[in-house]
Amino acid sequence: MKKNKRNSKIASKDYEISRDIRAWGVYVPDNAAKEVSKILKSKWLNTGKQEKLFRQKFCEKFNTPYCVATSNCTASLRASLAMLGVGPGDEVISTPFTFIATNTSILEQGATPVFADINYNDFNINPDSIEKKITKKTKAIICVHYAGNPCDMDKIWAIGRKYNLPVIEDSAHALGSKHNGNPIGSKGDIACFSFQVVKIITSGDGGVITTTKKEYYKKLKKYVWYGVDREEKKGGVVDPLPKDIDVLGFKYNMNDITATLGITALDSFKIPFNRRREVGERYYRELANCKKIKLVQLEPYQSSNYQIFPIHVEDRLKFAKYMQKHSIQVKINNRRNDNYSIFGGPRKDLPNLEKADKDLILLPIHHDLTDNDISKIIKAVKNYDTI
Repeated sequence: MKKNKRNSKIASKDYEISRDIRAWGVYVPDNAAKEVSKILKSKWLNTGKQEKLFRQKFCEKFNTPYCVATSNCTASLRASLAMLGVGPGDEVISTPFTFIATNTSILEQGATPVFADINYNDFNINPDSIEKKITKKTKAIICVHYAGNPCDMDKIWAIGRKYNLPVIEDSAHALGSKHNGNPIGSKGDIACFSFQVVKIITSGDGGVITTTKKEYYKKLKKYVWYGVDREEKKGGVVDPLPKDIDVLGFKYNMNDITATLGITALDSFKIPFNRRREVGERYYRELANCKKIKLVQLEPYQSSNYQIFPIHVEDRLKFAKYMQKHSIQVKINNRRNDNYSIFGGPRKDLPNLEKADKDLILLPIHHDLTDNDISKIIKAVKNYDTI
């Protein structure tokens, strides 16, 4: 059979790393392969001692009393909603400016996402808009710490208490970020984190659910593994499962290979965290006076991990082409979710979202950037500003 030259040419470029200054980067500690090799030789690859150690380290590092490890952040969100009893006929107030997983997890539970507007400046959900969207059907609130810049949690938690609604913080962007000096996930009801490949640290994929409520923690452990708490199962000699399973759980547990990658990443957290901060702070210093570029202005309660670096830019397509011409990738990672038919189509009552969705773009920010890369990015942005 003759080989299709066109398809072969396309396939040969799949997953190649571009020589441009890339929008994304991956940080993997030097000792990760060695530590994973030990686990592969240990014969125990599923959820075990490493997963438990990973959870312990996570709680210690980010000052949270309880956490559950999962296969990914989307699984964390779905398990959290299920644990809260969200189901058909319910509504969940959420942000429309996020990766779709925030809101598809609501759909998967048979519930309806109700979109609040965002703040134009920092792209986070607007607390005043949340309160306006609450109805008798509302079962929970989800907020997203966009770009690692914390939401106004004091206002959002106050709304939750006022209406007796639990608040889930989608913290996929926010590992290491702080709200009023406290690590995201150390306060509040539930926070869901991501260890997907381009996050500040990664285990290839993986997630964590944190909570300050012991009753939530005990339930969540069941929801991530078939309705069974693996640490408390007391089956017989032949059957390891408990006599009764009263929760319809999922297969969302983290295995020991993933956990080992997560442990090495946690131990080296300051390396990518500090580098991202250096890059972000340099952008703020050197791009502050641009006219066509508007930077996010952080509030005193917001301490960012610089997961991504969003800006507002005049004529976004022209800017993207200009940067591409100079071998610099600039990307959009999220679009307004309400435009997608699975969420019912565009809303007309979200003016800040409408505006932000047209001018947001991301500058590269990650551990792999060299000082020369950053200088080149800043020079290109400043040159565009004078065109």
